[in-house]
Amino acid sequence: MKLIYSTFLEAKAHIAELLPIDYFFAKELIDTLSIEQDVDLCFHLFLALNISLRAGHTCLPLYEIATTKLGYQSDDDGNEVTSGYNFPDLTSLTQFVSQLKLDSQSLKPVVYWKGNLYLRRYFKFEQDLSIIIRDKLALKSEIDIALTNTILSHLFPEHFKGLLDKEVDWQFVAVANALNKQFAVIAGGPGTGKTYTVTKLLAAKIMLEENNDSSTLTEKPFNIALVAPTGKAAQRLSESIANAITGFQSDIDSDILQQIPTSAQTIHRLLGVIHNQPHFKHNEHNLLPYDLVLVDEVSMVDLPLMLRLLKALKPECSVVLLGDADQLPSVSTGSVLADIAPKASLTYSRENIDYLTRATAYLACDLSSDTSSQHCQPLDYLSFLKKSRRFDGTGGIGLLANAVINGNEGDSWKLLTQENHRELNYVDASLIDWLIPLVNKYYLPLAQTTNIEQGFELLSKFRVLCATKSGEIGVEALNNLITYYVKSSLDKQYLPNDFDKRFLPTDNLPLYHGQPIMITENNYQLGLYNGDIGLVWRSENGKLLVYFEDTQFSTGQGLQFRKFIPTRLPHYDSVYAMTIHKTQGSEFEHVAMVLPTHNPLGDANKLLSRELLYTAITRAKKQLTISSDLKTWQAGVRKKVNRFSGLRLN
Repeated sequence: MKLIYSTFLEAKAHIAELLPIDYFFAKELIDTLSIEQDVDLCFHLFLALNISLRAGHTCLPLYEIATTKLGYQSDDDGNEVTSGYNFPDLTSLTQFVSQLKLDSQSLKPVVYWKGNLYLRRYFKFEQDLSIIIRDKLALKSEIDIALTNTILSHLFPEHFKGLLDKEVDWQFVAVANALNKQFAVIAGGPGTGKTYTVTKLLAAKIMLEENNDSSTLTEKPFNIALVAPTGKAAQRLSESIANAITGFQSDIDSDILQQIPTSAQTIHRLLGVIHNQPHFKHNEHNLLPYDLVLVDEVSMVDLPLMLRLLKALKPECSVVLLGDADQLPSVSTGSVLADIAPKASLTYSRENIDYLTRATAYLACDLSSDTSSQHCQPLDYLSFLKKSRRFDGTGGIGLLANAVINGNEGDSWKLLTQENHRELNYVDASLIDWLIPLVNKYYLPLAQTTNIEQGFELLSKFRVLCATKSGEIGVEALNNLITYYVKSSLDKQYLPNDFDKRFLPTDNLPLYHGQPIMITENNYQLGLYNGDIGLVWRSENGKLLVYFEDTQFSTGQGLQFRKFIPTRLPHYDSVYAMTIHKTQGSEFEHVAMVLPTHNPLGDANKLLSRELLYTAITRAKKQLTISSDLKTWQAGVRKKVNRFSGLRLN
């Protein structure tokens, strides 16, 4: 067996964006499967599979690569950079792969299933997750409609008075729809009230349990866990649930509200990380004790982690997933929320429509966006919240977010640059000219306050968002610039207006009071994880410590903090600027998004997508500043993230 490329470097000269792992992955599979015929085709097929996995796809559909050139690249003028490899048509490709006998029962490291090529482990992840969720969907919860009406009328009293004359309240419908199911998904964009809705759902579940078996409940309370993929997302979930409970004090009995937890944790903490091991303490052999698990920001949860979580739950444990499927998918493999919460033509079964009409008194035609469609499979577990309280349809941020996620590059650019929206600010000036005034407004006061709670409050007001970590306007460069500027300003050094210190190293700059930092590697012994944000703070004795909000104990007691000597911390960076990916699960009053100059071959431009822009835009609650050129913006809005997956529940 002789490969078409004798070395990785030879392969890289023909295939754009090839990494050593792709080359050696394909080479190893050729050897393992003892491929003797059509070696070149098979080798490039395995290259494409690994490149697909690196991009976050769980599989590689053959139709996606048929008659395409793998690794072909040209510049803006159409000049060839790499020649690539020509795949045959779909019929020829399918016949070839079928001859390899890669069926799911063969135990080979690669699986061919329903037109998709998989690495076996990801095929098993998808299949196992589908089985677990389908098993939960099959467990029908028979609940008394009269009892359901009583509970819902208690939680939504206004909707049982002249209900049919009002617009459908999808928060109300979502609670009713999830109340009789062991697996439910509630999806919606920013400001649609997902946590408000789910707090009422938790209250309804508790009330249902009390009425079903009060004696059992007394002996063993209904055990609920709140989780999110990151520490920041967990903190936001805790705060949102606590605020919702406070707002419900006059409407819901206090003994019910007291049973709703207000402290969320990360999925990793819930499962129990084992130091220096890839496994968790809780798994299918050591199940978690919960009766209901609520997972927020599900768009950030990758396929393997979602499977590990659901495997660690009791079969009778209810699962409620919350998230915005329009946001960026997880950094790792899979797009679980987008796979199970498709937006197009949501349809309910006749049985579910009948239940909802009796539970809510809405007409059947109001409850499903496409009840008459013959082509849509019913998704009874899914509810969409359609009305945003934050973005009412007239504000610039909401309009821009909708235009971007719908791929309207012309309308979105006009909104940003031509229409007068006080929430939006397009800047077409040098970085220093527009960024330094924002640093003076938001970041210098942070370094001048002496109250730690006020410090974290100030930090939550503003953030600079970048598409990439590296590059001239990546996170590293902008953090260097801002750190140097703030440190120099505090030391009263004169800085001319046209200074540009992006390329000055800041490694040797001493830490200073009010400097925000982000942990960039996990330290399980200290309980600090990648993405945790802290503030360098001068203590009463004059020493600098680093404070982190304690998300597990802050809720209901005011903010609580964990303090560390800087030298004990794992690796960290300044965090005046963050990648857009890192800000998922966070919100700021004012966001400044900096996009790179258009370069189709540049790494930053390859990462751009409408989902990336949408995620950044919707991090802003009140004010949004954007720096971009027209070509970059158009390229980003035009490109849609489409993760290949075989995960289906219908």
